[in-house]
Amino acid sequence: TITKDEAIGISVILFGAGGESTSALMGSCIFYLARLPKIQEELRSNLQLLDKFVEEVIRLSPPFKFHYRRVRSSCRLGSYDFSPGQKLMLSWDSANRDGTIFEDSDSFSLNRKRFKNHMGFGRGTHFCLGAVLARLETKVMLEELIKKTSNIRLRDMPAYFNSIFVRRFKSLNISIDI
Repeated sequence: TITKDEAIGISVILFGAGGESTSALMGSCIFYLARLPKIQEELRSNLQLLDKFVEEVIRLSPPFKFHYRRVRSSCRLGSYDFSPGQKLMLSWDSANRDGTIFEDSDSFSLNRKRFKNHMGFGRGTHFCLGAVLARLETKVMLEELIKKTSNIRLRDMPAYFNSIFVRRFKSLNISIDI
């Protein structure tokens, strides 16, 4: 059982995070389309690759950079021991570029074998409730953008919103050929 104030707090987080993560993901997808003309051409010739494209963008530019977690029981992560009550900052950027998991981890590739094997939307109990919807909305937007344009280019490097937590563009200046 939760209180009315707790329910309001949870709702604010759900709606705020949902809107923030989806808009950030869409912006990042447009950025990668414009920045990688060969990938853009590949997607134009095969829209079936959109799922892999979206997942690779999530891996390289997750909407949220990290999350904090409080340790509940003694555990070991890598070579570190943790005790109950300690706090962790889990960096999705770092996890998603782990060279033991992702071959050539800093490069963009539509050919990854386990393309959804990233931490961009969390994992387990803390997996993002809206991940499926964010992916779907983004894929529909991209499909329409690709179908209705012949080329998307960056006009200049984008400016990011000044946030330690969220990865979202403040501006993304592109040119589109119809």
